[in-house]
Amino acid sequence: MLESLVVLCVFVAMAGWVLATRALAVETVLVVGLWLVVGGLAFGVPTGLVYHLVLRRSLLRRGDLPARWWLRPTQLNERIPEADRRLVLGFCYAGAAGFLVTLLGCVVVGIGAWRSF
Repeated sequence: MLESLVVLCVFVAMAGWVLATRALAVETVLVVGLWLVVGGLAFGVPTGLVYHLVLRRSLLRRGDLPARWWLRPTQLNERIPEADRRLVLGFCYAGAAGFLVTLLGCVVVGIGAWRSF
């Protein structure tokens, strides 16, 4: 199942590349990329912040919060109590999705900039 999803994502990316480089105006590509960056940041930054807060709260309740935990918080995911796991990891994955949308927007802006030459 995961392999099928990867193949589908590759085909969608290839079709998007063709669409962005051939069919759309440069201004449209740049605007779409900008909105993807803004949307990804607007979604990913708050959810990432909430992830850090609920992870901290969960590990504090358990008495298992190390010093400088915020530097590599995902390494602490296995320490999350089972009762809090769904909530904490839900915000983790949502923040990661926002980050990926931001990266996609940066790639689309790069394509638009490349086409403008």
